[in-house]
Amino acid sequence: MMRSSCLAGLAMLAGISLASAQRSTITRDAFRPRADSLVYTYLAESRAPSASFAVIRGNDTLAYGAHGLANVDAWRAPTATTIYEIGSITKQFTSAAVMKLVEEGRVKLDDDLSKFVPQLPLHGKKVSIRQLLNHTSGIHSYTSSPEWAKTWKDELSPDAIVNFVAADTFDFAPGTAYRYNNTGYVLLGMVIEKASGQKYAKYLDAQFFKPLGLKQTSYCPSKTSDPEFALGYSKGPSGTVRAQFLDLSHPFSAGALCSTVGDYAKWQRALDGGKVVSPASYALMSTADTLNSGRKINYGFGLVPGMFNGHKTVSHTGGIPGFATAETYVPDDSLSIVVFTNFDGESPQTLVQNLLRVAYGVAPVAKGAAAAPASTTSLSAADRDAIVGTYTLQLPTGQSLPIKFFLDGARLMAQAQGQDANEIRYLGNYEFGVAFDPALRFTFTMDAGKATKLTLLQGGARIEGPRVP
Repeated sequence: MMRSSCLAGLAMLAGISLASAQRSTITRDAFRPRADSLVYTYLAESRAPSASFAVIRGNDTLAYGAHGLANVDAWRAPTATTIYEIGSITKQFTSAAVMKLVEEGRVKLDDDLSKFVPQLPLHGKKVSIRQLLNHTSGIHSYTSSPEWAKTWKDELSPDAIVNFVAADTFDFAPGTAYRYNNTGYVLLGMVIEKASGQKYAKYLDAQFFKPLGLKQTSYCPSKTSDPEFALGYSKGPSGTVRAQFLDLSHPFSAGALCSTVGDYAKWQRALDGGKVVSPASYALMSTADTLNSGRKINYGFGLVPGMFNGHKTVSHTGGIPGFATAETYVPDDSLSIVVFTNFDGESPQTLVQNLLRVAYGVAPVAKGAAAAPASTTSLSAADRDAIVGTYTLQLPTGQSLPIKFFLDGARLMAQAQGQDANEIRYLGNYEFGVAFDPALRFTFTMDAGKATKLTLLQGGARIEGPRVP
């Protein structure tokens, strides 16, 4: 969540969509050794010190445990009850808090932000609470600010955090585009405090953590010697090193919560079961929302909707210095898959995806293989032809990069100028992946049946460019 590239929580678990849903029937005895093998492989390949994991289907715990080291110097092993910083998975707790206030009539989704945070200049624009929840506000993300990166050791107020971008122009007019935005969720924390009259951490504790029995979930301490907490690590030039310190006042309501895999799985069940917010509110949180134009975006309110094996999934990832997390929930089978790691060098998203695949009897994918097995044959010929063409990406350096999309027989190919061509694989909603980087995404903006713009997500960066006429 807190890197300048905004790497937290965008990626959906892309999988196989079938006409009829296939239920998960694997037994605990068959699943657990495969889960252990997948976790060990992730640790070996990523060099992450540890991973805690929970895979729970209904009342059946398929896998629940941890491997590796929660503290490398002390050689302390983790358990399933080890506490990790969860990064942007925090956003769904913030979203749920807002929806609870909406249900109580204290906040409306169409309320203007200035009603609750009048001190933030909006440069003549109206920003609604809904637009903060679904990342369509256009407000610049403070995690992209060079000045913010110089202050990580300082304890800062929410006002000080949003002041990093208060004078910035908007990235786009509110409601006209989607861009993942940590400032928006810090502002939502400020809205919660204003509307409830309580500090964000106390409100969540009173409304969610204590009533639901989430005894190991809390606003993270910036420093602790408690052995129940995992220490965070990063990838160094010659191995794994302790992560750079970030005062936890900075992520605030966008990414400052801590939890265990067991507590989080309990939260998933409570959220889906109507024990947190109403079913109508949860539907808004977990369903793809739309722009002002009516075009769908692949985000709800703090959650990412998806499909796997004919089942709806609800997921999110998180990243914060020293930690990376990923989770998905399959409501049809009450299936929770949660992985928390104390390493920010590689997301466990693919590990979660592989645990999901094994739970449904689908072969896991190897590191570097395509995250989504769907091929271009699932794309209609008309849509395929509407995408073929050349687009010019505007790089952060100010340079332009032409990238061509063309057909090679039945395969849809992408080729950036001066680079090899690669097949792209359809994931739905005009979004494509590639085999060499499971996290890379190409998304096309359509207008009147023709692609007019390309958006590239890679390594946390978002790069856009128009179609060349």
